[in-house]
Amino acid sequence: MKACKKCHLMTDKNVCAFCNSPTSDQWQGYVVIIDPQRSRIAQAMGIQMPGKYALKVR
Repeated sequence: MKACKKCHLMTDKNVCAFCNSPTSDQWQGYVVIIDPQRSRIAQAMGIQMPGKYALKVR
């Protein structure tokens, strides 16, 4: 798995399908967001769509 350097979305691709930014193999931890409108973690991370996100990306 790789993580987007900009939005932290987890993917298998070299470019993020959501924001078209490059992805990286260097990431730590992840969180699954189911309901971003009600999630305080999603709000703190600026996440607006459900999915799997890396907590830290290099």
